[in-house]
Amino acid sequence: MGNGDGHRCGLSKILTCSPPCPCTCGSIGYNTRLDLLKLSPSPGTRIMLLTRKDLEEREKKYLAPYAAVSSDGAGREHAEPPPEYRTHYQRDWNRIAHSPAYRKLKFKTQVFPFGQGDDASRDRLTHTLETVQIATSIARSLGLNEDLTRAIAMAHDIGHPPFGHAGEYVLNRLAAGFDHNDHGLKILRTLEKRYPGFDGLNLTLEVLEGIEKHETIYDHPSPRKAFFPGLQPTMEAQAVCAADVIAFHAHDLEDALRLGILTIEQMNEAGLALWEAVSGRVAGLPPRIQAVQRTRALINLLVRDVLSQAETRLEQYSIKSLDDVRNAPGFIFSFTEPVQSQIRTLGKFLHDNFYQNYKIIRMINKGETIIERLYGEYSRRPEVLPAHIAAEVRSQGTGPTGGNPAIADYIAGMTDRYATEEYCKIFEVDYRV
Repeated sequence: MGNGDGHRCGLSKILTCSPPCPCTCGSIGYNTRLDLLKLSPSPGTRIMLLTRKDLEEREKKYLAPYAAVSSDGAGREHAEPPPEYRTHYQRDWNRIAHSPAYRKLKFKTQVFPFGQGDDASRDRLTHTLETVQIATSIARSLGLNEDLTRAIAMAHDIGHPPFGHAGEYVLNRLAAGFDHNDHGLKILRTLEKRYPGFDGLNLTLEVLEGIEKHETIYDHPSPRKAFFPGLQPTMEAQAVCAADVIAFHAHDLEDALRLGILTIEQMNEAGLALWEAVSGRVAGLPPRIQAVQRTRALINLLVRDVLSQAETRLEQYSIKSLDDVRNAPGFIFSFTEPVQSQIRTLGKFLHDNFYQNYKIIRMINKGETIIERLYGEYSRRPEVLPAHIAAEVRSQGTGPTGGNPAIADYIAGMTDRYATEEYCKIFEVDYRV
């Protein structure tokens, strides 16, 4: 999408030539667009602020016809005044950014529990930030709503318990059902307490749908849907699904190589098509630089594959509007069949040679033990809990499928660090309470 001034992003009517355009469209200079900021080039003119209405008009003018436009959204679960200087989707990701649940991701496991690995190892928050970057790049390339994409990506892992998938497995067994996508929705809709008029963050239905329908080639959400049932999610939500897969494969591989759990030699001998596809121009580089350059190339390769497939699907499904996206026979964003097969092969290799490394298994076992013992103690003796949590545990009792939902919610809200400290306070004789 271009304009007369050569800016693919839509910025035009250059006032002054400044550093490269922040939209990454590649244009050589930018400042502001006169018709958007309502500025006059004459000195001393007062700047008129962009209102929500202005931003909504810009979306309608510059986004693709199949993008989700904030002014046409389905609204929120609880009525509230609209934002004055932000779109509804901008308000969504702003609220997520300021929430305690989002900040806690810093101390939750991606692969290594908090305090393990090294200082540069990914945690759940850095994975989320990298997913946001990849997802918004994909969205930008096809003229989608970056704010909606950002909001969904920021919250896509917000329901993860401590100790990652190991923690989820234990809670699922003990609480007779636990899924991090479902719990993420619970956090966003009820567990966060920040506003007087409602529980949760009261996000738009499109963001909640993106969390509920988040799926990858490994994860498949429940078929029961509360938001837009029977319909495909927005392309913005689909972009996050693809970005999640790209981020964790590429960055888990980079962490494994940096820490020496995997080696360049081991990867060269593994016969992995994706690894061989990104081998160009790295011969002779130091191993650490090779690892980073291959990771960058892998991300680029996978993003290009997703965009290529999206172009094909847009034409194949005759996508002209958001309604067409929702009624399409499948996702617009997906990997081509050969690449999806290669991703699965890489994933299995990482499982066998990285995630199953004895050091990581030891850490996983510790996390499982911590959650299991905490859950058991809270169930037997709620009085060891803070008074307001103990009251919730007693009032909720056993849930419809067994287990106590209040205990599951309390543990799922812990970070790795907090859960470990809580374990020590309860079970370690010499640990200060």
